[in-house]
Amino acid sequence: MLTLASSNAAKYAPFREELERMRVVVEPPPEALPEIQTLDFQESLAAKAKAAAALFRHPVLVDDAGVVIEEWRPFPGPLTTLALRGLGLAGLRRLAGGGSQRATMECHLGWWDEGRLRSWSGTSSGVLDTTREPADRKMMLSTLFVPDEPGAGPLTHRRAALHRLAGEVFELHLASGHASPDAAAACPAAPPPPCPFCVELQHGPQSIFADMMGEWLPSRVVYEDEDFIVMPPLGQFIPGGLLLLSRQHIRCFAELPAELHDRLDALLRKVTESVAARWGVPPLVFEHGPSPDRGKGVCCVDHAHLNLFPAPVVLHPHLAGRMSLRVGSLGELGRLRTAEFGYLFIQENDGTRRAYDAHQVPSQLVRRIITKALGMPERWHWRDYPGRDELLATHAALKGAL
Repeated sequence: MLTLASSNAAKYAPFREELERMRVVVEPPPEALPEIQTLDFQESLAAKAKAAAALFRHPVLVDDAGVVIEEWRPFPGPLTTLALRGLGLAGLRRLAGGGSQRATMECHLGWWDEGRLRSWSGTSSGVLDTTREPADRKMMLSTLFVPDEPGAGPLTHRRAALHRLAGEVFELHLASGHASPDAAAACPAAPPPPCPFCVELQHGPQSIFADMMGEWLPSRVVYEDEDFIVMPPLGQFIPGGLLLLSRQHIRCFAELPAELHDRLDALLRKVTESVAARWGVPPLVFEHGPSPDRGKGVCCVDHAHLNLFPAPVVLHPHLAGRMSLRVGSLGELGRLRTAEFGYLFIQENDGTRRAYDAHQVPSQLVRRIITKALGMPERWHWRDYPGRDELLATHAALKGAL
């Protein structure tokens, strides 16, 4: 969890769901944060974020918010609380009553790490209606400020700042280092079961593939080299589905040795080109990476493998509620080794790549999304729909062609 240091948790009560989704908890600082005398929000925010990081002994989020009166810009800005305390409602009316009552509410969130400030801001334009009488002096601005946007609430500026934070909060979780890269090396309570992929690739007679498909096909491998293997999956719900595996037993591609990243990218590019040429659709590519201290669950195999399916389905709208970050090369997956709740790596049909927070991911989530979108929801689980015919067709089409 990330910490948002604030002595007034009530102002974030309306955003409980957003904060839970970002796994951010609001906590009061051990002592008051500095309120420096400045009209520059970034200067004020940097001082608070740096002090909060020292108090908590790790980077935390802080906020600074206030109103800027157009005729007095940039006043009061970061000095809003001090100004309201000194002026009171009568003074504010005199200040805003001499001319235009245009004003802007601003909220700034900050994070101090490695000697620099990262910040996310939100603003809301409107007017100060000083004819109103606030019932609670602590909520004076929320009562007096009338935003221009119809239906916008008094906390639009805070919501906007949180929305911008949401776009980068996954990176903050990774940077905060809550999970140790060595957490997976801790001794398990019981020995793990044999890896079904390793058993199969070592031609073990008791492999799941041999039990289900040995009568029709002795091996499903369509490509292999010293580092990677490509083969169609069990539970193949459409022709053209493939698995791209690491030959080495690692839990996910975030653990792939750095010297193999370029080779993996090149191989995936060739495989997707072959699938697109044969089935007319650039394949979706996805991987479920486990958290550092636990596996992916009973329905997944803890052996690095990318799933490829030539299905014309856009996945992002189904996952947009999760924290995510853009991914360039597959080498960037190495950053996700310590992702607290694991990750979902997705490559869309158009090649766009994202990694999503995998907290409480339902079993076979991406397969569920794809099969439902294709009108075959009953095929999402590989045991319920083994996909023998699709597997054999894919093997016949690609064996020796890659």
